[in-house]
Amino acid sequence: MEYRRYYLSRRHISVNSNLLTIEEAARRCGIQPSLLEKMLELGIIEPDVSSPDPLFAPEAVPLVCKVLRLHNDLGINWAGLGLVMDLLERIEELEGEIERLRAHIESYME
Repeated sequence: MEYRRYYLSRRHISVNSNLLTIEEAARRCGIQPSLLEKMLELGIIEPDVSSPDPLFAPEAVPLVCKVLRLHNDLGINWAGLGLVMDLLERIEELEGEIERLRAHIESYME
């Protein structure tokens, strides 16, 4: 009988070496990967690459920490966090638009 050897090797991500796996992103946030997976399932956060495995940009770490603060410190439930995050993002967009309009008005007045 002939035996074959199969070697296990890690799959290397060629898209962007800066992207983080669920395990690495969770480690950087100080949480269990299962909690990060729960956030993904609920749509609270979204990966930068979703196939074949979810991958996150390093900028996602502060976002996850923000979600955790909202949940732990303010008591916002998991179902409401998606809405809160959407509203906070919209507020940031509107504040940026206000700043652009102010800059445009100031340049027009000169």
